[in-house]
Amino acid sequence: MGIVVNESLDATTGVAILRQRDKRVLVVADVSAEDVIGGAERMLHHHIRALLKDGLDVTLVTRQPKPDAPLRLCLPSGVVEYRLPFSGQRGWQGLQELKASAKAWWQTHQGFDVIVAEQPFTMWALMQAGCTLPRLQVCHSFAFEEYATRHGLGGSWKQQLVIAAMRRLETSVYQSATSSLVLSQFMCERLQDFFSIKQNAIRIAAGGINPIKSDNKEQDKSLLRQTLWGETANQPHIITLRNLVPRTGVDLLIQAAAIVHVDRPDVMWDVMGDGKFKTALQGLSVELSMQDVIHFTGFLSENKVNEYMMAADAFMLPTRSLEGFGLVTLEANVHGLPVIATPVGANPDVVGWHTLNHVAEQATPDALAQAVLTYLANTPDEAQRKNLSKETANYFSWGKHDSVLVNAIRLML
Repeated sequence: MGIVVNESLDATTGVAILRQRDKRVLVVADVSAEDVIGGAERMLHHHIRALLKDGLDVTLVTRQPKPDAPLRLCLPSGVVEYRLPFSGQRGWQGLQELKASAKAWWQTHQGFDVIVAEQPFTMWALMQAGCTLPRLQVCHSFAFEEYATRHGLGGSWKQQLVIAAMRRLETSVYQSATSSLVLSQFMCERLQDFFSIKQNAIRIAAGGINPIKSDNKEQDKSLLRQTLWGETANQPHIITLRNLVPRTGVDLLIQAAAIVHVDRPDVMWDVMGDGKFKTALQGLSVELSMQDVIHFTGFLSENKVNEYMMAADAFMLPTRSLEGFGLVTLEANVHGLPVIATPVGANPDVVGWHTLNHVAEQATPDALAQAVLTYLANTPDEAQRKNLSKETANYFSWGKHDSVLVNAIRLML
């Protein structure tokens, strides 16, 4: 079949773009695109949208999210999501199971031109099945580091072996890619340092954010605050949205809140999100006598999160480690919500881009508390918040990200 080429104007640049309608892209991920429950799913969703917008034929393959989940799903976009049978078994047995599933799937699903791989494990399994197609490997963070933050420092020799094995697996995936895509200069440097990837093989494309719809902007903020917080609606509220695991640093937030409470007992705190350390973090809150000041909301829907973003006075990003970009910073800023963050990972660039944001001097409770007190001494007015929202949408436009993504793929077609 010959190439069917359509020409149209790019909505962002006004430049004519060519779309090759018969080029097939296989998107490979470790998460499902069925629901957006975190940053990985959100980025996967957007990459699929960007590829479709460019006129490419997209198929998604991932691993089965639950043993009883269907093995084939048609997404609202029309893209078919294939799930490799997977019991959820961790470690070597799980990898062998994924490898066998990938081999069976790959034997009957070929004819793709290029791969966009979002995470390493399913891609590794396809490589073991014989897949050698040109590939753009997206890198948000390293799985072996994520595991190490949970087990590495005090882990057993078995856990240390797991970390080493995961690093070898990731090395094979990243070094075999045609090119890589990262969201920040920080992750670009780490790809070079950890896996010896040449700089000219790495594309940097900052994450993007969509402007807030006009109907959300016009929502009565005072009424929303009253609905969310009742009798404390007139007090300052600082929020966060985090997976409750060690690397996200919510324990630092709790300790910083206790320090701030000495000078500003009126400040309230809301922790959105869930995770296996929730009980321990709630215990720390009680230990510091902050249980009436810090509210744990648990997991919230995207609409509910947006309500907190629109109503709050500030957002804290208390990261301990491994912040490869931090899309949540953009989500807060586009709501006109200033961010207070630790100087970890990509935070200095992604948070420090705007003067209303504050990057603490260190990743410590004292430094975070000082940054909060500095912010509270000179809080922005509504006009400044609206400017922050507009400037964020312009500075971190998806159009810029999409251009890098699509151009990297075109070079491989």
